[in-house]
Amino acid sequence: MSDAVIVRMPPSPTGFLHLGTARTVLFNYLFSKSQNGTIVFRWEDTDLERSKTEFEEEILEGLAWLGMDFVAENTEFQRQTENGDFHQEMLKALWENEKIFPCFLTTEEIDAQREAAQKAKQNFVLWSPSRDEDKAALQTRMEGDEAFVWRLRVPKDQDIVFKDLIRGDVTINSSTIGDITVARADGSVLYPLANVLDDWQQGITHVIRGEDHIYNTPKQLLIWEALGEIPPSPPLTSGEVVIPVYGHIPLVLNHAGAKLSKRNVEPGTCILVRDFRAQGFLPQGVINGLAFLGWHPKTEEEHFSLEDLIERFDIKGINNASAKYDFEKMKWFNNAWMNQLDQETLVEHFLDWNETYHDGAYAGVESETLVKAISVCRQKAKTFVDLEAELQYLLFDIPAPDSALLANEKMKVTPEIASTVISSMIEILENWSGEVTADLVKEKCIEKIQELELKNGQFLWPVRYSLSGKEKSVSPFDMVEIFGLEESVERLKVMA
Repeated sequence: MSDAVIVRMPPSPTGFLHLGTARTVLFNYLFSKSQNGTIVFRWEDTDLERSKTEFEEEILEGLAWLGMDFVAENTEFQRQTENGDFHQEMLKALWENEKIFPCFLTTEEIDAQREAAQKAKQNFVLWSPSRDEDKAALQTRMEGDEAFVWRLRVPKDQDIVFKDLIRGDVTINSSTIGDITVARADGSVLYPLANVLDDWQQGITHVIRGEDHIYNTPKQLLIWEALGEIPPSPPLTSGEVVIPVYGHIPLVLNHAGAKLSKRNVEPGTCILVRDFRAQGFLPQGVINGLAFLGWHPKTEEEHFSLEDLIERFDIKGINNASAKYDFEKMKWFNNAWMNQLDQETLVEHFLDWNETYHDGAYAGVESETLVKAISVCRQKAKTFVDLEAELQYLLFDIPAPDSALLANEKMKVTPEIASTVISSMIEILENWSGEVTADLVKEKCIEKIQELELKNGQFLWPVRYSLSGKEKSVSPFDMVEIFGLEESVERLKVMA
């Protein structure tokens, strides 16, 4: 047996890429990469009605945007629906070796048992009477008209013990499980069996999945046990039955403590990866935020690229408590990356986003001006939506300030002071010589403030409002550098 790590990514292509699915993929990806392992990408597409090619494309594209480009990495791709022959061979072998049996209980009979358990205030566990019937008798019944399903013959009162990578030792008694449904009468296998058979055939060594699957694990361990007791034969070419190591990632909860879903979040909160993209998040920010949903590096550091995460990842750093989803924290991570990326990369990301989700107007802005504007606005912007709102008035909007607002009681700016300040600022700019930078403009303004014996706010408010037409904006020094001398003077003269 090899010590090589093999994990699988088993998304169902029945919907758009969800934050929870992306996080599970990320933890598998980080674990595999940190162990120099192999990844098998397996489409669990047995829900034929809901599985769609468009969802497959969207999932792969979203993961690639996050930095996990499985196509480019030449990952092995599998489909559960393409493994039908092996499923059938194994189902037949399980029946021949009396590990499974046909159960003829009707829906009405099962409902009656469930209702009786509820009245007795007991947990409902199904033990099929068919489990004790003779195999020949069961074969005869199958040949008749009775409907049935295939169930695993679960041993009674057996402790199923396994060591979870994240939760530690877990023990569940089979008395809480009952006989497990593994296939329909037509031989189409259900999730518990199909998942195990695929993992076996593909040599999966580690199964890292959501905590909501933890109750499936003892069931699947019983299936593994049954498979291990089947004598090898020519059709069974998958080799030795080696049970993978299981690890269950705690759920992501919303602010109310319920499992996170698109239906139970506040409007504007991103749950789907496509929504993060549309709202102007950087992939680095989303990956960073996803990693910290339940994992911690055991240091004070919080800003990690995907490459950093691979280097630092330790599965022991995943908490066993549920993670609370904080959308504002995701924005915080994104703001950090907007200020951490080099200017060229950030501008490239912004232009791509604007071209995809808006009108692409920024592609026509002079490069140096755009770089200056973005370098100023990115400090406080949490997303590209925020960034664009600032850039709009800096690069496109012609301000239409209200002269009545130049006087500001809070700033102690009278109409006379405002007039004096604007005239003084025009004089500074019209007599300017040499390079125009925000720092140099600031120096000139401070000199003038001292000369006029004003407070900073008394001088800066009229200048800020005249240049931007807004009560809140980037600093007036930055605006002069971005606009240039001529346009700055024109805007000031409108209010003179």
